[in-house]
Parts: sequence; structure tokens; C-alpha cells
Amino acid sequence: MESVIINSNSTESRTADNKFFGLFAFFITFIVFSGFALNWLSNPSNINRVTFWTGLHGAFSAAWYLLLLSQIKLASKGSYSAHKTFGKLSVILVLGILVTGSIMVYEFYHRLAGFGVFNPEDAQARLRAGSFLGGVFLQWLIFLVLYVLGVLNIKKPAHHKRFMIAAAIQMMPEGLNRVTHLLSIPGYSMFIFMFSVYIILMLYDWKVHGRLYVSTVLSLVLFSVLVLAMHTIFKWQAWGDWSVKMISNI
Repeated sequence: MESVIINSNSTESRTADNKFFGLFAFFITFIVFSGFALNWLSNPSNINRVTFWTGLHGAFSAAWYLLLLSQIKLASKGSYSAHKTFGKLSVILVLGILVTGSIMVYEFYHRLAGFGVFNPEDAQARLRAGSFLGGVFLQWLIFLVLYVLGVLNIKKPAHHKRFMIAAAIQMMPEGLNRVTHLLSIPGYSMFIFMFSVYIILMLYDWKVHGRLYVSTVLSLVLFSVLVLAMHTIFKWQAWGDWSVKMISNI
């Protein structure tokens, strides 16, 4: 009798997980895509500013989010063979995001340097450039770490999917920052929103599973490191001077 109860609870838990994570991933994807869509609809001329590398980076990122939705759907249906096959594709997409993103940032930096916004001769401009460069590259580094942790936990589904969801949350600023600029709301509201997304995940785990998963807690800690760095180290003049010197020498 006890075995039947345990199996029943386990089945209900898996069903709840499949529904929650499917909707949760869709919500994250919707927010990111909406940020870009609203930005282009409000100012169509922005599309003309999209360079080859920016477009390619966007394509890789969009494909990664769509693949995440597909992977969650396949796992919920028990199509593990297809899930594993498509999982290999995610490696190419992640590498594509990081490589094209780095080239995109390099182009963006030099374009703004030419406009004087990131003028390497101006201390305040170097400070702005350092904050931008530090925030972007640390964001992508943490994204990579979360993705790798997800891959390493492939045989532990509970941690695997939470690390992959956290990787998706980590990339939300690419769409969210466009929403904050469009609505003219403080930049820190983006971080409050992302913290709220993590809280929703943790509340779900506490309610359904009666616990907090170390994978989610670690992901939140890494995100907190990014927020802390953006409001401390990346605002130091020494960091700005060093980062501008490094990218100028490339």
C-alpha cells in the first residue's frame, strides 16, 4: 500500500513539474522575445542598425530559447532519445551565442567609442565602458557555467532542468533592458524582476516538493554575484581603465 502511495505522489509530482516548467520556460521566452519586438515596433529604424553579427547572435539566442521549450516538451512526453539528440545541438547554439556575442560587443564598443560615448581618452567614458563590458561578459560567463552544470547533471533530471531554466533566466537582460528603456523605468527594476522569477521557482519547489534544490539556490547565488559586481567592481575607475585598455588592444 505504501509503495502505491509513493508511486502516486511521484507521478503527480512529475505531472506538476512538466506543466510548471513548460509554462515557466514559455513565460521567460515570451518576456525576452517581447522585449525585442516592442523595441522594434516602437522604433522600426532600430532594425536598420542590426549588423550581421548582431543578427546572427540574435538568431542563435532565439534558437536556444526555442530549443529549451522543445526539450522540456520532449522530456515531459518521455521522448528521451530525441531529447538527447537535440541536446547535442544546444552545444553548437551556446558556442554560437558566446562567439557572435563577443564579436557583437567588440563592434558595439568601437562604434560607441567613435561617437564619444566610450571615448578612451575620457575617464567617465571609460567608466561607462567598463560597466558595460564587465556586465555583459560576466552575464555570459555565468550563463555558460549554468549550462555546463546542466549538462553535467544530465542524469539528475531535477537539477538538470533547473540549471537549464536558470541559464535561460540569466539571459533575460537581453530582452528586459529594452523594456526598461522603452518604459523609462529604473534599470534596477530589471534585477528585481529576475529575482522575482527565481522566487516563483523556489516557492513552487517548496510547495510541491517541500524543499529548495541546491541547483536553484546556486543559480540564484551566481545571479547575485552578477548584480553585486555590476554595482561595485564594474563601477570602479580602475576596472574601467583596465577593461578599455584590454579591448582597445584586441
